[in-house]
Amino acid sequence: MSMIKIQDVVKDIVHSDEEALYALAKGFMNLSAYAKQIKRSVEEKSKKDVQVTGIVVALSRIQKNLKGINPLVQDIKLNNITTKSPLSEIVFEKTPDILSRLSSLYEKVKTSGDDFLTMTLSTNEVTVICSSRLKEAVLKHFKDKPIMTVNELASIGLSFDEKYYDMPNITFSLIRRIAQKRIVLAETITTHAEIIFVFNQKDLPEIMKLFQVA
Repeated sequence: MSMIKIQDVVKDIVHSDEEALYALAKGFMNLSAYAKQIKRSVEEKSKKDVQVTGIVVALSRIQKNLKGINPLVQDIKLNNITTKSPLSEIVFEKTPDILSRLSSLYEKVKTSGDDFLTMTLSTNEVTVICSSRLKEAVLKHFKDKPIMTVNELASIGLSFDEKYYDMPNITFSLIRRIAQKRIVLAETITTHAEIIFVFNQKDLPEIMKLFQVA
């Protein structure tokens, strides 16, 4: 049976705590204080008694390997940023009648190049997010009364190189900026080279600032 290394246990713990990982990478962490905090968890996972000094040594080595970079956050170069507003979100119960009309949605609801129209099919609901000028056409097409309607939304589309598709934490790295501002997202839509966030229109100026290139 292979021995469990203390450094591996400490690494697993710190990598599961984003705030601690950031503080460690940037050199803000009080290593002794954090070592005391996680001592019991290290002992439980390693199944042996561990000294605080041993944990501090492990943290120091991990910090050195990080080289000031948070491994959970990717540095993403954005190629293009597009915004759409005002938008409306319309949510229907997933019934046979609603499903039967899905295939003809894009045919019946006429759009222009500047319009936004996307549909999400989940376990129990069908959600349509569209340019507000299309709202009545969508409602007329589906006929059934929606279970929820939200107006005055906006979206930001972030386009990037296809090379990021196979890299981890791309969505996390971008959505993290929004989460730090405690901005509520109505929807997140991803493709192989673009992520679109939908949110309240009042938050558009603040979100634009988050993704502007200096």
